[in-house]
Amino acid sequence: MDLNSEPLYGALVSLAIGLIIGLERGWQIRLLGDNQRIAGMRTYGLIGLLGGACGLLLPSLGPSIALLGLLAILGGTVLSIWLAQRWQGEFGLTSSVAMVLTYLLGLMAVLLGPTEAVACAVLAALLMGLKGEIQKGMLFLSEAEFHATLRFLLITLVLLPVLPNHEMGPLNAFNPFKIWLMVVVIAGISFCGHFAIRLIGTRNGLVLTSILAGFASSTALTLQFARLNRELAGLERLLATGILLACATMWLRVGALALVIAPPLARILMWPLLVLAAVIYGFAFWFWYRRETAPEPVQPQTRNPLDMVTAIKFGLLLALIGFLATQLQQTVGNSGVYLLAAASGIADVDAITLSLSHLANQDLALTVASQAILLAGVVNSLVKGMLALVIGGRGLGWRVLLPLSLSALLALPLL
Repeated sequence: MDLNSEPLYGALVSLAIGLIIGLERGWQIRLLGDNQRIAGMRTYGLIGLLGGACGLLLPSLGPSIALLGLLAILGGTVLSIWLAQRWQGEFGLTSSVAMVLTYLLGLMAVLLGPTEAVACAVLAALLMGLKGEIQKGMLFLSEAEFHATLRFLLITLVLLPVLPNHEMGPLNAFNPFKIWLMVVVIAGISFCGHFAIRLIGTRNGLVLTSILAGFASSTALTLQFARLNRELAGLERLLATGILLACATMWLRVGALALVIAPPLARILMWPLLVLAAVIYGFAFWFWYRRETAPEPVQPQTRNPLDMVTAIKFGLLLALIGFLATQLQQTVGNSGVYLLAAASGIADVDAITLSLSHLANQDLALTVASQAILLAGVVNSLVKGMLALVIGGRGLGWRVLLPLSLSALLALPLL
């Protein structure tokens, strides 16, 4: 930025930064008396303007002018704290930090960049304005969810950036960064799904919670509802609705994963996945139309995907599937990939989807990858149908297994 040609612009931006932060601070203390309002919109506006003025004077007077301005603001915060204690006003640590930040952002607007400085001011005002929501969030989180949040930040912001991002190992089939990135993708989907289920709960009905559980873990929901059917008799159609909704949503989840990793593959899978999901959704809403009346709220439970042991197991499974898929393709051709997809679908559909989506970006044919992913999903759906039958009993099991079997038959021409 040319200070000689745009000094007025820099000063105006610095003033605007102070007014943005002052608007939030002033709104927080708007109901207090005159003597209790220690620093409001005008004060913060002047602080921002002071930062801009110090930035404009910096080329002429040197760095000492910026330091003197900072010392003046620090002295002002000490005085404000003293006045607040004397007059029973409202001025705490957050307001003190906001004063210093306003000055520094005013300085930044002139010396570095007005756009970045204004963005920081808006973010600071937003963060301070969310005080009540943040406090409610702290009370909302259980201890397990708090630690799960920290683990998610750990695997995303700490572990992922330090991993090497290049192929290594036998057949160059292992890329630590990409493998762990897939772990983060799965963890993120399940993490968001878990909190969405908690927030919505059964207040908005079994339909929404089951769809959200499908994004987190349709297998976990199937097991939960199958066990619940043993405890609560006469709810087969209601529980079958929830399981089928989750199973249908699984196909949408597969498409979302493919879209993130390999958009060309997702375009091939789009219509088959939509058809399969639509068929299962149709049965689900038929059972919903004929549902029984639940004697009490029913809320599905999903697994916690952020346990580090689970994350590491998934990473190892993903690496193994990727290695076996590469080796089988090179040794026995495409039939080896299909065999691996069918075997993987027994336990999990996400790992094979992610592995084949990654290979589709390299040397695996898109048609082979799409057919293998569909095969894994069909096997996984049939396994969930059998779980509902074995654990939940015939009344629930056949209502789940028959629609899933029909969708599997419809998928055969697509393989």
